[in-house]
Amino acid sequence: MATTITTEHSAMAGPGTYVVLLRAHGSGRVLIGRLGTLPLDGGLFAYVGSAFGPGGLAARCRHHQRIAARAHWHLDYLRPHCRLLGFWVANGPERLEHPWAQALGRLPGAAWPLERFGSSDCRCRAHLIGLPRMPSASLLQETLGQGWWVDPEELDDASESP
Repeated sequence: MATTITTEHSAMAGPGTYVVLLRAHGSGRVLIGRLGTLPLDGGLFAYVGSAFGPGGLAARCRHHQRIAARAHWHLDYLRPHCRLLGFWVANGPERLEHPWAQALGRLPGAAWPLERFGSSDCRCRAHLIGLPRMPSASLLQETLGQGWWVDPEELDDASESP
C-alpha cells in the first residue's frame, strides 16, 4: 500500500469500524471453530469488524495484531496462518461493518471464502472477503467512503504514547 496516513491517538481510542488486511502464509485449510474449514490458497483476506467496547479501535486492532492464546472470534482462528498487512479504520458511533463488508464483496474478483465468517450475529453473508490483490488507500476510500490506513508499526507506536 503506497499511502500511509498517520494515526490520530484520540481517534483510535474511540469507537469505530475497521478492516484487517491479511495475506495467508501459504496453502492449506484452517478449521474456524464450529463454523467450518477455510481454504487459504495463499490468498489475501479483508476482515471487517467494529470496535465499540473499552479502548475502541486501538484496543481491537491491537488484539488482532497479536496471535490469541485462545481463539474467541473467528478471526482469532485465522490469524496464526496469515501475515497482518494493516488496517483501514474509521472512527465514529455508526456501525459500518455491514455496508463495508457488502461493498468489499462487490469489488471485482472478490469472493466469500467461508459463509458466516464473522457474521454469526447479523444477516451479512460474511465479514471475511477474499480479494484478488491488495487494495490501494484510494480504492478503500472510494469503496468505503471514509477512513484512513494504519500500518501495524504505527499502532505499536500509538499504544506506547500517553
